[in-house]
Amino acid sequence: MREVKLRQAAQAIPLVLLGTLVVVVAGVGLVGFVAETQQTWRWYFRMEQAIAIATPIALALAGASLVALLGAILFVRE
Repeated sequence: MREVKLRQAAQAIPLVLLGTLVVVVAGVGLVGFVAETQQTWRWYFRMEQAIAIATPIALALAGASLVALLGAILFVRE
C-alpha cells in the first residue's frame, strides 16, 4: 500500500512541477505581451522585472522537474 502511494506521488510530482513551470513562463509572456501592446517605458521596465524574477524560478522548476521525471522513471516497475 505504501509503495503504491509512493509510486503515485512519483508520477504526480513531475506533472505539478511542469505545470507550474508553464504557468511561470506564461506569466512572463503575458507581461511581455502587455508591454508590447502598451509600448511605454513603464511596461518595458515591468517586463524586465518579470524576467529577472522569473528566470531563477524557471531554472529551479526545470531542474526539479528533470530530477522528478528521472525519479518517476526509476519507480516504474512492470
